[in-house]
Amino acid sequence: MPKSFSPLMRFGLALVLIAVLLLNGCGAWKSAKEWAGYGNPDQDEEETAPPEAQQENVMIDGKPYIRSKNPYWLTYPDQPEYIYVEKGKEFIPMQQRLIEAIAKAVGREKDKAAGKAIPPDKLQEMVKAEVDRILKEQGLGGFVSTAKGQKSPVAGRAVAVIPDTTETPRSQEGLNRTMATSLAEALRRTKDVTVSEDAKVREALNKAGIAGKLGMRPNIQALGDQLGVQGIVLTKVIPPEGSNPGVMVLDVYDTFQGNKLQSVVEPASGGLKPEAATKFAQQNALRVGGELMNMDWFGRVDFVKEGQVYLNLGQNAGLKVGDRLKVVQPGKEVVNPTTHATLGYTSDAAVGELKVTELLGATGAVAQGISGGPFKPGEKVKAK
Repeated sequence: MPKSFSPLMRFGLALVLIAVLLLNGCGAWKSAKEWAGYGNPDQDEEETAPPEAQQENVMIDGKPYIRSKNPYWLTYPDQPEYIYVEKGKEFIPMQQRLIEAIAKAVGREKDKAAGKAIPPDKLQEMVKAEVDRILKEQGLGGFVSTAKGQKSPVAGRAVAVIPDTTETPRSQEGLNRTMATSLAEALRRTKDVTVSEDAKVREALNKAGIAGKLGMRPNIQALGDQLGVQGIVLTKVIPPEGSNPGVMVLDVYDTFQGNKLQSVVEPASGGLKPEAATKFAQQNALRVGGELMNMDWFGRVDFVKEGQVYLNLGQNAGLKVGDRLKVVQPGKEVVNPTTHATLGYTSDAAVGELKVTELLGATGAVAQGISGGPFKPGEKVKAK
């Protein structure tokens, strides 16, 4: 039997072991810890997501759990964005509840029970129609029908830039025309924007029957019909007065309702000079172009012949063969009888549907009626 190690010998062996570990670096110490059952300290510190965190559904104690948005995320500290909850008890946002309630009201559940599947685009139309109906009953339909945020499938916009002579004094007309010309040239370089030529603008001003200030709604609508454009930009110059150095203005109008969408205003701090007007127009061309592209796309029926509907917009407004259009009657303006303030517009009323069959160059198209009619010149069409 070997003799037992004395305490002194055991202490010496411990020193030798420590020296070996130090000479071999920390890796040996980590290996020793792992061998002893303590695990890898790096793995302990590194937080790894469990496999179920990447799944939408997991089984816990024999029950299905669903990955759901945590309603208390960003409300209480240290709350995770997603949690797992038992199926049927998951968090449903208010917007989704509203959509489901309306979809059920228009018959989705009944059609499901009958085995009839409603296409998603058809269901979306039905839900929107129901929302419009409910809001109309509450007197709010106009605010929804004119709301922004939905991009039109037709990308192009036809516009006109017109110097406003009714709001600009004669002494500043030359400067105002310089500003209008500079803006028109800059907009022509903007993608998907087509600008009417000066000769066509002058012809439209003579034919539109302008009365009063150019920016009045009936005048904007009449000019839009004559030019076949969806937007009009009026330029004007306000001369110096007192401490005011003078102002240059770009007013953007939608010709569908004749409303002003945006005004870009800049004081002429360096004086009302041609170079200042040119610079102002060029610097704000992208801003004006963006506003024009954000407005609702629409076109007009020019005339009807032998069952074919001719439109006064074509490639200049982004139309393509096969595009489907709805013929609409614009909503009516709602005015407070006491204050005479405009509250909004009622929803457009659809009266038919067209399909583009041929493009007539840049400024015209031929369409065939799919439903509704007979159609009349001057009626408005919108992208479906």
